[in-house]
Amino acid sequence: MAMTNNNFTRRRFLETTGAALGGSIIAGPVMSKPGKAPSKRRSDGKMKVAVVGLGVRGVGMYGRTLMRNYGDYVDLVGICDTNPGRLDYGHNYIGVDCPTFSNLDEMLERTSPDRLVVTTWDWEHHNCVVAGLEHGVDVVCEKPLTIDEQKCQVIIDADKKYPNDVYVTFNYRYPPHRAKVKEMLMEGAIGDIRTVDFHWNISHSHQQAYMQRWHGESQRGGTLWVHKNTHHFDMINWFLDSDPVEVYAHDALEIFGSNGPFRSTNCRNCPHADRCDYHWDINANDHLRQMYADNEHYDGYIRDNCVFRHNIDSHDKHSALVKYANNAFLNYSLTSDTDHSGYWIAFNGTKGRLEGREGGWPSSRDHQEWIYTPLGKEPQKITVDFTEGGHWGGDPLLMDKLFKDPDMADPLYQSAGTRDGVMSVLAGVAARKSAASGRPVKIEGLTSLKPHAKRPSDLV
Repeated sequence: MAMTNNNFTRRRFLETTGAALGGSIIAGPVMSKPGKAPSKRRSDGKMKVAVVGLGVRGVGMYGRTLMRNYGDYVDLVGICDTNPGRLDYGHNYIGVDCPTFSNLDEMLERTSPDRLVVTTWDWEHHNCVVAGLEHGVDVVCEKPLTIDEQKCQVIIDADKKYPNDVYVTFNYRYPPHRAKVKEMLMEGAIGDIRTVDFHWNISHSHQQAYMQRWHGESQRGGTLWVHKNTHHFDMINWFLDSDPVEVYAHDALEIFGSNGPFRSTNCRNCPHADRCDYHWDINANDHLRQMYADNEHYDGYIRDNCVFRHNIDSHDKHSALVKYANNAFLNYSLTSDTDHSGYWIAFNGTKGRLEGREGGWPSSRDHQEWIYTPLGKEPQKITVDFTEGGHWGGDPLLMDKLFKDPDMADPLYQSAGTRDGVMSVLAGVAARKSAASGRPVKIEGLTSLKPHAKRPSDLV
């Protein structure tokens, strides 16, 4: 996932498109811009795909898994990473005979893919997205779309300038139990939504992994307000079918970074291993050792950094009040480093209430229960089974849309484009700014996009 090569800098693009643009951009129900022809495949029916960034997601979901499950629909024509050791390992791990590249522009020029998958470090996403669009390629970008409002504007301008599409992989929209909630809300089961209570917990091991990696450093990951919470903000934007307009937030870093009682360089060599609750031996996992530890000498990227290193400045406690353009309020929190993993969410509407809990007691491992309470009536239990695949069955449905049948109908608007990606990032950026300043922060003015009470689906 190392993408720090200066060849990715798009200075010419910034100089020529720096002016703010009015209006909005969004991908419609089939995630294509108005007037664009349906997705085309070669005469053999396959889509040409290239991947940039060979971390866990790049070699796994969009590498080995993509080729094993979608080989009848996709040809992997190129993979790219600036770390030569990781590039070689990823090529062998994926198990496909395709060219490898250390330069993205060269890969795009030589392979001419239909679709570029971006799984690099978050702070390089915007450069890769712009590069793909400049080369006339549709781009599939892992969340978050980017990490700050300036990089958001770069992507907005590029998407406005070039005809190709940007797809953001919000797999949290796709699990069947969440699709059921979206369907009920669209049908007006609880009327107009007035408030949403949404509280997410991250377990010790999950938060530890964030802090060991670059996610703990705000200049690289935008803090968890952006890297993790964009998933959550996008879920609410999608459920409400509205845009955030103002955020007032608080955060704190209480456990990690300089708060730690001791520190070292990384876990595998730590002299405090016997008394550190967060010690983890990367060498015990052959896949991660071969991908990261064996290749860190090329670029200095360490996968098992000390969670108490002083340059950690991402937060482990978050709380926000978000006002939406449709006058709904979101009460949100993310608490990390807990014994519990999961969330509780409740929608309060003019005609009733819908609530659910995922993860931990009393939730199930094979289904999700929602409690639907129509106004003035007894609560009803709605049970939706999980399906096979990652993220409660959401990953295969997302992959089907991206690679098997991109032109399939999308009645629940699960497909996400540039506007969706930007609005989720801006909610996190506004929260980050608000917590730092102690004042509410408005979404409008952060970029050229203007919040809408009902999200537009037919504007570019």
